[in-house]
Amino acid sequence: MPLFGSFSIGRWFGFKVRIDYSWFLIFGLVVWTFSSYVFPTQLPRLTTGEYYAMGTAAALLLFLSVLLHELAHSIVARSRGVEVEGITLFIFGGVAQTKSEAKRPIDEFLITIVGPLTSLALAAAFWATDLAADFFAWPPAVGAVAAYIGVLNLVLALFNMVPGFPLDGGRIFRSLVWQVSGDLDKATRWATWAGRAFGYALVAFGLLSLLQGFLLNGMWMAFIGWFLANAATASYRNFRMRATLAGVPVSQVMAHRPVTMPGDLSVQEAIDQFFLRRPYSAYPVVENERLVGLLSVERVSDVEAAQRGSTLVSAVMRPLDSIPTVDEDATLEDVLPHMEPKTEGRALVVRDGQVLGVLTLGDVAQWLRRAELLGLRPKPQAES
Repeated sequence: MPLFGSFSIGRWFGFKVRIDYSWFLIFGLVVWTFSSYVFPTQLPRLTTGEYYAMGTAAALLLFLSVLLHELAHSIVARSRGVEVEGITLFIFGGVAQTKSEAKRPIDEFLITIVGPLTSLALAAAFWATDLAADFFAWPPAVGAVAAYIGVLNLVLALFNMVPGFPLDGGRIFRSLVWQVSGDLDKATRWATWAGRAFGYALVAFGLLSLLQGFLLNGMWMAFIGWFLANAATASYRNFRMRATLAGVPVSQVMAHRPVTMPGDLSVQEAIDQFFLRRPYSAYPVVENERLVGLLSVERVSDVEAAQRGSTLVSAVMRPLDSIPTVDEDATLEDVLPHMEPKTEGRALVVRDGQVLGVLTLGDVAQWLRRAELLGLRPKPQAES
C-alpha cells in the first residue's frame, strides 16, 4: 500500500502499476551503493560516470525484477479467480494488492509460489547473460551488472521464502496450515506470529551489528525487521477486517434515507441550509427528482468565499459517474475496494435511480468497532 502517495506508470498485462514516491529514496540509495561500492570493487579503474551508468542500469533491472515478481503473483491470482486491484512499487520492493483472499489453500499456494520461482528464473536468465557476455566478448560492465542482478534475484527468492507473513514463505506456510487444519483464521495467526518473530529477530541482529560497529548494515537490518514485524500485524488486521465484512450487506451499515440537495442552489445557500444546519458532511444532489451527483464539504471548501454566492452546487458537485454506486444487497467486502480517497471515501446506494442511502468509510469503521466490542468473529472461509 502506498506510503507517501503514488503515480501510475500504466498497465502491464492488464494490471495497473503505480510507483510510490518513497521508491525514489531507495532507488537513489541503491544507485549510490552500486556505483560507489559494488562495481568499483568488481571492475577497478573505470570512470565515475561509467560506475554510475552501471549503478543506474543495475537499479532499474533490480526494480524491473521486483515488478516481474509481483506480476507473476497477479497473473496467477487472476487465473485462480482472485481480483487484483493493482501493483505498487515502494521503498521496500513491491506489493500486488488483491480485493479478496484466495478461496482454497491450493490457490493460495500457487499464487504465492510463482513469485519466488519467477525470481529464480530471472536469476538464471541474468547468469546466462553473464556467460553470453564472456562468450561474445561484450563489455565487462554488461557481465558484471548481469551477474550481480542474478545474485540479487536469488537473494530475493530466498528471503521471500522465509516462513513469516506477509512474505511469500509466510503465505505458503499459511496455505499448508490451512490445508491441514481447515481454518484460515488459525493459519493466518500462525503465519503472522512467524512473521513477527522473524522481524524481531532481524531487529535484534541489526542492533547487535550496530554494537559491533557495522553501522549501515545494522541500521538497515533493524529497520527492515521493524517494517516486517509491523507489516505482519497490519496484514493480519486487514485479513480480519475482510473476513468480518464478508457477507455483511451495505444496507446494514449505510445511512438510510439521506437528505438530498437541489442542484440549482448556490454554494453559499448549500452552506447555510445544509452544511451548517445538519450533521452530515455530504449530500446527494438531485435535479428534477433525478440523482445527478454528490456534494461534500471537501468540495465546498475548495470554492473561494467570494465565489460561493454565484457558484451553483451543480458546478462543483462530484458527478454521478465518478461516484461508486452500489445496490443495497451488495456486501461491504465488494464495495470497500472502490471507495478510494479520490471518491472521498463515499458510495451512494441506489435503486431504480433513487438514492436509498450513503455509505462512508467512517460508517464502516464504526461498525467494525462495534463488531469487535461485541465479539463478532470472522466467518469461516468457504471453499469453492
